[in-house]
Amino acid sequence: MTVNVMHTATREGARLAVVTGPDTTQVKSRVIEILNAASITPKSVSISGPDADNHVTVSTVMDFTVIPGQILGTFQGTIELSASTSMRHESGF
Repeated sequence: MTVNVMHTATREGARLAVVTGPDTTQVKSRVIEILNAASITPKSVSISGPDADNHVTVSTVMDFTVIPGQILGTFQGTIELSASTSMRHESGF
C-alpha cells in the first residue's frame, strides 16, 4: 500500500510539473500533501528536468519500518522505499 501511495504522489507531482516551468515548490508541496494524507513522511522529494528528451521526473524516497510477524519471521529494521514517475514536458514553457 505504501509504495502504491508513493507512486500516486509522484504521478500527481509529474502531472503538475509537465504543465508548469516546472514549479519545483508547487510540485514538492503536491507530492508531500498526498503522502501526508496517507501518514507517509518522505525522506526526500526530487524533481529533475526537463532533460534533452523534454522529460520531467519526480521521485520520492522514504524509510519504511518493518514490523516483524509470522510472515517475515524475525526480520526487522528499516527498508528504503522509492517511487518515481517520468512524463514528457508540455511545450511552450
